[in-house]
This record gives sequence, structure tokens and C-alpha cells, in this order.
Amino acid sequence: MNNLTLVQFSYSSFSVPLGSLYLAYGLEKANVQFDLKIYPLYNKLDAWADIDKLYSFLVKSREIIAVGCWSDMLPFLLVALGKIKKKFPEKIIILGGIGPTEVAEEIMNKFNFINFIIKGCGILPLPTLIRKIVKGKKNFSDVDGLVYRNGRNIISNNHDSFYLNSIIPDILPYHRIKNISSYYKFLIRTSSGCPYRCTFCQLPYLSCGKVVYRDINKIIKEIKLIKRIKKNKKFLILIQDEAFIINRERVIKFCNLLRAEKLNVAWQCYGRVDRIDRELLEVVSKSGCRAVYFGVESGSNKILRKIKKGFTIEKAIEILLLSKKYIKRITASFIYLYPFETIKDFKETLLFKKYLELKKIHVQLHQLNPIKNSDIYFKYKRNLFLFEKKRSSFHLNLNRMPRECIKLIKNNPDIFYFYYFYNFKDLNIILKLIKN
Repeated sequence: MNNLTLVQFSYSSFSVPLGSLYLAYGLEKANVQFDLKIYPLYNKLDAWADIDKLYSFLVKSREIIAVGCWSDMLPFLLVALGKIKKKFPEKIIILGGIGPTEVAEEIMNKFNFINFIIKGCGILPLPTLIRKIVKGKKNFSDVDGLVYRNGRNIISNNHDSFYLNSIIPDILPYHRIKNISSYYKFLIRTSSGCPYRCTFCQLPYLSCGKVVYRDINKIIKEIKLIKRIKKNKKFLILIQDEAFIINRERVIKFCNLLRAEKLNVAWQCYGRVDRIDRELLEVVSKSGCRAVYFGVESGSNKILRKIKKGFTIEKAIEILLLSKKYIKRITASFIYLYPFETIKDFKETLLFKKYLELKKIHVQLHQLNPIKNSDIYFKYKRNLFLFEKKRSSFHLNLNRMPRECIKLIKNNPDIFYFYYFYNFKDLNIILKLIKN
């Protein structure tokens, strides 16, 4: 019997929603029947802000709704799900994904219409939970990472599911995605974890500096499957993990296998300016790499030291210019509005940005969003504030949102911290510099 609807939000009409495929794999392996529904956020702005549209999409689900989302969708999703639960109190609502994971206990305390939250990866826990619900079981103590209610108490099971290399499937269930052959970008993960200690990121806390790698032969097998799906149509492989480029031997082996198998695919990845040199650039470029994304994060060496980036601006300039000689598209990403950043620091970032653009390097400039479990968040979370007129790089500004969402965000800063900014005394000056 099919009692479950699995819901995933898609941010791009070009990219396959990878998270839904991993969960679908786990459910299929456990012989759990389900429907998969993909909600598009890329058509118009109102796809984000229209609660009625989201409600209409979700209300057509089956008795159990399992929804995964990022932090940016949480206020919209909770408003819509609250309305669904009010009209259909018998429905069981399960949340998962990065957004709910980071504030699972807080959500369960304040929103009683949410029945369960799965923290971390749900590939194994979700089918286990569904089977228990369907069979009427009341003991959930063995469901890894589950947060649930036992009477008035909120129970949070331990979980060690960050490393799930062993259960990443050889073959993803691409047949679950409608019109799969129409997608251009196919996301692939080759590892989990990160060995670096960047203070604005939660990965050092989650992975404890460890990295677990996926079998390269399985990655090649997955790329072959994608080629069969696309037939003779063009597509792009996006390697999604930050740790891909840091293991030199693996990168070279991967590139050599691509060439040996004559796969002739275009692909892109994240880079580290302190882990790339001319020899490696030659190898990756010959195997089909068309773009590398570098997180430089600041044009100030002082800021780079404070965020523990591990390299200098001088090194970044050297490698970015070198990379441009071998790779068609090089992108350098910068962050601003660090709580300890000065106007001088930011002007150095702007100067570096202009210099790179003159060298035909693409540049992105993002506001620093609070990330729970990051060092900066732990130190500066008491200084968070709402700036309603300023749109973040990663979510809508408040004056474009429904009133219900604004109310939730203002009343629950511990849950919707992602919509806040760190207190920055020279904010107006920074905004003028950007505008000019």
C-alpha cells in the first residue's frame, strides 16, 4: 500500500534534485512504496512567496508527507504545513534536510503539527520510520537521528549518519524523476566531510575534520548511466563536494578513468587555491573539466586569517590566473559582512573583485549568512538582527514575504536565524560601496 508522498524542492530547472534520488533509493531498497513530487522554485518569484500555491501542491499528498528542505524554505513550508494539518489532522508530517536538521528540537517544541524530524541523512532512517508508522509501532528509539514526541517530552535519537559512503547506490533511481532526459546538469557526490576549519562553516563541526571517499569506479558507473539517459544530448556533471580536489591521487585517477573509458563528458568542481598547481590543471582540463569554483571568501589577508582559510590573497591571485589558462570558466566567490570586518577590509575585497573581473574571471559576492554550528555563529549569535530591506544572496528579503512568514521569522529567531544578519556597524556604508 502506498501511504507516502516524498517532497523535494528544486531550485533550478536545469539541475536534477539529487537529494530526492538518494531518499528514493533508500525507500526502493526497503520496498516502501511512495510518490515523488518535485516543487519548482525557479519559475517566478511567487513560487517562493505564494503560500496558497505551496499549500495546493502539498495538500494533494498521501497520508504521510516527508518533506526535505534548506533553511530558506522553512518559514514558507511551516506555514503551509500548519494549514494542511489543521484541515487534515490525520496526516503525518515528517521533515528532513539541512534546514530542519539544524533546528529540529526547536521546531518540535514550537510547532506541534510536525510529527517527526530526521536529522542528518535520511536514506536509512526514513524507510525504517515509514514501516513503523504503517504497522502502528510506537517505539522509535532505534530510528537513527529521529526527533519525536513521547508524551510531552521531545526525544532526540543519536545519529552518526554523516558518513554514508557505503550506502550511496551504484545506480540512482533516475526513473523517479519525470522528464529526466530534459535536465542538463547532473549532480554527483564523490565524498562526505571536509578537513578544513573555516569558521563561517558548519562542516568542521559536523565532520570533525574527516573525509570519507566514495569508490571512484561507482562514480564512473554513475556517469555512464547518465550518458545512457541523455543519449546524444549535451549535459554537465557537477561534482558537489568540497573535498573532491584536495586528494590529488584520487583526482588524477578519476580523470584518467574518464579518458580511458572515453566518456567525453563536461564536468565542473569546487577548487582550493592551496591544493591546485599547473600539473593538476593540465590533467583535469584534458579530462573534460570546464569550470572550477573557488571559495576565496575575502580580499583581506586579515580576514582570511580570522576565518582560518589557510591561504593568502597572493596565493589566490597566482592560482586563479593560472587556472584561467587551462579551464574555460573560473569563478571566485567572496563573502562580506563578517562581524569583525572593517570598511578597509571590504574595500580590499572590492578591489580584488575588480581586478579579477578585468582578468575575465567570474566573481560572486555574497553576504555572510549565519550558519548554525559554525564558530562565528557560536561567538556572535547574540548580535543577530533583521534588516528587512536587504535581500540575502540565499533568500528573499522580508518585505517580499507573506505576513505569516514574517511573523514566524520575527518571533522565532532561534529557528529562522538564517534570515538574520550579524550586527555590522558600517552596514549602510558597505551597501553604498556596493551600489556605486
